[in-house]
Amino acid sequence: MEVAVKRLDLRGYVCPYPQLATLKELRNSLPGTIIEVITDNPPSCENVPSVARREGHEVIAVEEVGKGVWRIVIRRR
Repeated sequence: MEVAVKRLDLRGYVCPYPQLATLKELRNSLPGTIIEVITDNPPSCENVPSVARREGHEVIAVEEVGKGVWRIVIRRR
């Protein structure tokens, strides 16, 4: 079975928009879908994984991919 990967480029957005957009995408995706969130908002590195875990999803990675840019990888449960 092929796993869907969806990328949300949320650079330029500040909280709470990244969390809300990520939750909406998770809720509209099939179980197993990988959501990649790209953000340049440092608080999102804490807030997005926190809200995803609270909803029962798996946070695979939070990593800096460029100067001031992070990638958050979440698997929908």
